[in-house]
Amino acid sequence: MHIPMVSPKIPKGKWIKWAPPPFGILKLNTDGSSRNGMAAGGGIIRDYKGSALVAFSTFYDPGTNTFAEARAPLFGLMLCYRLGYSKVAVESEKKLFLIASVEV
Repeated sequence: MHIPMVSPKIPKGKWIKWAPPPFGILKLNTDGSSRNGMAAGGGIIRDYKGSALVAFSTFYDPGTNTFAEARAPLFGLMLCYRLGYSKVAVESEKKLFLIASVEV
């Protein structure tokens, strides 16, 4: 019995480089995840030079990865509001929801 060998096609990885926001706008990058049903998230706010202004991490209620990914930008935007940051671009790797640049 002859069974032909076939090599699996493995997709190539893709490098993603962080790009700074335009002058006068800050960028909020966030991420969230869950493990054993416990959700957490965090993020960083940078200026047009890439300098970190604020970083945060927090635990949420029990939840899924999707819950944590959605909650992290919300928490970050509330932090921007409290800090008086008025023009913020939001970036998250989760494609389930779309967040455009917003003015807080």
